[in-house]
Amino acid sequence: MEKNIRYSIEVDSKFHIENFLGNNNNTNHSFFWMEDHDHGGRQFFFTSSLISDMTSSTEIIYTASQIIAIFQGIYTLLDRNRNGSNYFTIRNIYDIDSKRFLEKVQSTEIYKIDVDFSVIVDSDENKPSNPIYILFEQICKNPFLTNLFFLLSNKVDYRMLYIIYDDIRYYLKTIDDKTFLTPYKTPLNDFTHTANNYEVLGFYARHGRTGHQPPSSPMSLENSKNLIFDIIGSLINSKFNITLPEFWGMLYVDFSSVDLTQLQDVLKNSKS
Repeated sequence: MEKNIRYSIEVDSKFHIENFLGNNNNTNHSFFWMEDHDHGGRQFFFTSSLISDMTSSTEIIYTASQIIAIFQGIYTLLDRNRNGSNYFTIRNIYDIDSKRFLEKVQSTEIYKIDVDFSVIVDSDENKPSNPIYILFEQICKNPFLTNLFFLLSNKVDYRMLYIIYDDIRYYLKTIDDKTFLTPYKTPLNDFTHTANNYEVLGFYARHGRTGHQPPSSPMSLENSKNLIFDIIGSLINSKFNITLPEFWGMLYVDFSSVDLTQLQDVLKNSKS
């Protein structure tokens, strides 16, 4: 890697997005890359200018986990089919200056974002072309978006979706927008009624027993997720002029359920 970096953090990724994030990764601060392993194969790494001046392994892991959580949130939103999956797992930290691995520390559970992304300075020198890095830079320019995508990095359940819904309502209140959610009023009522009701979700409801009748047609988690994710896409487009990328490096095939004859036909047609 030719960029001037201090630490390289080895990262595991489940869904083969390494090549996509490892290419066209020109940014001024936070990025992934691939390296050939001495014993064959390739390794996936991450770094950020926001950790370059740190010396404590605990502080590096804590900060890097928050930054990577934003990337996790991006993929959670863009790849709806993989519910609650972890795309990134931090492994070893290598100090390039001293040529040594830092002491291993356990990954820290992150409850909120307190990284100061405002210190990132825009520069035309390494302006990203990869849609994931472009989106990441747009997110980091706004505290509401940074927190929103951190929330998206967590397990997709009714609780997480309701927290996002609350956060969106709070944001809309700060900009005095009383109409944005109006078109979603009916499905949002179904969602909140379901998410709040103990008779429907039991322990996973937002409330205990309240005596309120359960909804006649509870909204499924899948439909709840699609509702909130659709609202997020519309919100960031209309309020921040951000259009979510249509291609973001998630090309994969689940061969366990593929008819091999049909697969051969697809591959044959793709070459013609």
